[in-house]
Amino acid sequence: MPTVYDYSTPVTRRKDSGSSVYTTESARIDATRLITLHSLSDDGAGAFVGGLGTVDYVGKIASLKVVSFDRLTTSYKSDYENASEFTATTSGAGSSSGSTSQEGGEYGTTSVGEQVLAGSSVVASYKVGSPTPTARSTAYAPPEVVIDLCRYTTDRIVPNSVRFVWMGETYEDQDGVIYRRTGSGNGVASGSIDYMAGIAKMTDYVVSGSPTAFTLQSLWTSKEAWRTASVFFMTSTSPIVPGQITITLLDVAGNAINVSCDLNGNLSGPHAVGKINFQSGLGELQFGDFVTDSTLTAADKAEWWYDPVDVGAVEAGKIWRPWPVDPASLRINTTSSFYLPVDPEIAGLDPVRLPQDGRVPKHRKGRVIIIGHNATLEPATYAATDVIDLGRERVTHVWLFDANGALIDTGFEATEADLNAGQVRVIDVTGWAQPVTVEHRIQEMRQTMDLQIDGTMQLNFGLSYNFPAGSVVSSALLWGNTFARFVGVWDQQSWNGITWADSTQGNEAPATYNIAANPIIVANAGALSERYAWRYKDTENFDFIGEFSGFMGTGSKNVDHTPGNPFDPATRLLELKAAGWGGGWAAGNVLFGKMVAAMQSFALIRTVQPSVAPGTDYSFDLLTGGDVDRPPSAP
Repeated sequence: MPTVYDYSTPVTRRKDSGSSVYTTESARIDATRLITLHSLSDDGAGAFVGGLGTVDYVGKIASLKVVSFDRLTTSYKSDYENASEFTATTSGAGSSSGSTSQEGGEYGTTSVGEQVLAGSSVVASYKVGSPTPTARSTAYAPPEVVIDLCRYTTDRIVPNSVRFVWMGETYEDQDGVIYRRTGSGNGVASGSIDYMAGIAKMTDYVVSGSPTAFTLQSLWTSKEAWRTASVFFMTSTSPIVPGQITITLLDVAGNAINVSCDLNGNLSGPHAVGKINFQSGLGELQFGDFVTDSTLTAADKAEWWYDPVDVGAVEAGKIWRPWPVDPASLRINTTSSFYLPVDPEIAGLDPVRLPQDGRVPKHRKGRVIIIGHNATLEPATYAATDVIDLGRERVTHVWLFDANGALIDTGFEATEADLNAGQVRVIDVTGWAQPVTVEHRIQEMRQTMDLQIDGTMQLNFGLSYNFPAGSVVSSALLWGNTFARFVGVWDQQSWNGITWADSTQGNEAPATYNIAANPIIVANAGALSERYAWRYKDTENFDFIGEFSGFMGTGSKNVDHTPGNPFDPATRLLELKAAGWGGGWAAGNVLFGKMVAAMQSFALIRTVQPSVAPGTDYSFDLLTGGDVDRPPSAP
């Protein structure tokens, strides 16, 4: 018997590939027809399972294989299903042999194709997407909500003591501002608080639940506000970096007052004025305003601060009206300087002599300063007898530089009269590398009467020059009256040639130089600050040695000794009279003398604090000047 398949009950098959799903559902409606429902969805990337098709999202086209002829069905053919075949098989009719070997049947296969019944049998469903997302925002300002925190008392709220929970959010006050506390950070400013009235005004809040869900967790009150219109304070650290201080506090109504500072230590802000000393950190603040007397009411003039005598005392027609503040809310933020100890080996002097910060003021009240300006003429070629016009009068210094940048010190003349007229006379240009650049300077000496931290100076009298931009204020080191002289003469029996001292070391020499009757003669021109030694080689001749100059020649006690200046041999260094030696000098005996020149010694010390170098080009000019005593001239 043939096998019979029952398709009256639907049969479902499913095939998945990623997110693409293909399902079929089949049912036979009669002996010759089989209805199959195919359902297919893409994988979200434009592909169907098993290569059944693709989807072009941009072009809005779907390609799909809907008919397939690759399916086969099996059939069975029986001899008894046909009368002629049955007769031939059983009786031999129609057959030459009458064999019964054909009894039975056979199997076979047949290709089966599906047919799309109609266009309506294909149904496509899809979801339309937005090609360009559009973002929209809406601003909404919630209405102000006033919360009475002190309904049953008239006491004043203590600043920074309020904490409450409202609609599930926690709020705290900080110097007159209500903050909504979040997971991190300083919170979100959500309103303000009036400490005197005891109310919180909420302007930024989270609505979650009932608006009556309110819990007060902390609130302090005081019977009477601590108020003042004058504050004196001292910072916890000093010295303060100039200008680096900010002060905040609240007035008695809970309004914030922010006070700033300038480089001169002046404090200013709403209803506030004061002063601070950056070095010590000591400061003072006065709170109030100068108000016009005519604008005050009778009630204002009945206040304790009003006195008719004070009207116009500081500003014409005005009187100072105090502005009460809460000193407990005072907050001070400063930037102070911290200095490491100075190593005396590096600085070259004892740091105890230096200020705390290691810096020495360049200018001080009562000190002498030099205001100067240098100008340069364009390079030019000059010839003998030329007169160079500097373009300004009363010039103090002139420098000539050749084309190689070398200083020219011969071939020109600039007398006092020439400098007053602003001229330089060229005498001989032999050896000059042309063109030549001329630099000249004007300057004046003044005494400082007052100094401000911003660099403003008050001088003892005005300037006679109109100094242009780029002028420089320099400090001056005054030495007073100076002159060349010997400040000490002594002798020794022997000397090792190395050790220099200011008095006799060991035994004195048997002989002595008569310095009282024969003083050593020196001149301001040519004298050098140095210790000198006359060491005898035998009983008459000696070597002349300088502490810094070294061996400077020989001499004899029978001849006046007049050595030349090592820097200018034509200029006499000193004169030692032969008459002062006397007798008794032996080999090895030494006469010492200490000379002080008509100048003063000074040290140039530069200290650099550890930091990032702002540049690499640093230089300075050092100028010397002096006046020669002259008899007063007739007016």
